Amino acid sequence: MQFSKLHLVLSLLPSALAGGSSTTSATSAAASPSNVKVIDVGEDGLTFSPNSTTAAVGDTIEFHFYPEKHSVAQSSFDSPCVPLNNGTGFWSGGFSTDSGENKEVFSVLINDTKPIWYYCAAPKHCQNGMAGVINPPTDASTSLTKYIAAAKDVPTSKGGTVVSGGTVGPAKAVSSASGTGTPTTSSSASPVASKSAGVETRAEAQWLVAALGSVVAVGMGALMI
Repeated sequence: MQFSKLHLVLSLLPSALAGGSSTTSATSAAASPSNVKVIDVGEDGLTFSPNSTTAAVGDTIEFHFYPEKHSVAQSSFDSPCVPLNNGTGFWSGGFSTDSGENKEVFSVLINDTKPIWYYCAAPKHCQNGMAGVINPPTDASTSLTKYIAAAKDVPTSKGGTVVSGGTVGPAKAVSSASGTGTPTTSSSASPVASKSAGVETRAEAQWLVAALGSVVAVGMGALMI
């Protein structure tokens, strides 16, 4: 009889431990969305970082803004520094940032893989090369280099009238200091995940010690009865 009780406790122990392990796996698997791509606006001067990005249908582009005043407007290749007609493109509105990264971002959902040309509408920013492209064409005659060269001859930059073609709100991804546009993979994201995993591991170890202690207690009790 005593042996049966002890055997029952030992048989339940692996299942309990497996339940604890699944908590760790779920915690480790939790990650920021992989379909969000970051473009830093003005972090390194009058630039978009990166200024050329490849995105699939369903991806979201997040524009993260840095000092001082910047914006993002969509244009055609043939008319740099001028917003698309009839409000068919996106316009972020102006972002003013005193220091560091602005708390809000401008997010654009990608609906197709056609080239999307964009620029900063702040005075003289587009003319000084602050432009970019999403899904750049393979035709060298319509390259970003040619777009920037043509922008130098545009007298003034124009923006939209109201925010359109995207949303303004909190970021879903972490801005990359390297400007690679890769979401949630900056150095600031890794320590958080590692810390959480460590807490789960220590909790499992403590539970295991407690469970083994219970087994020993049952075994000793069984021998004494």
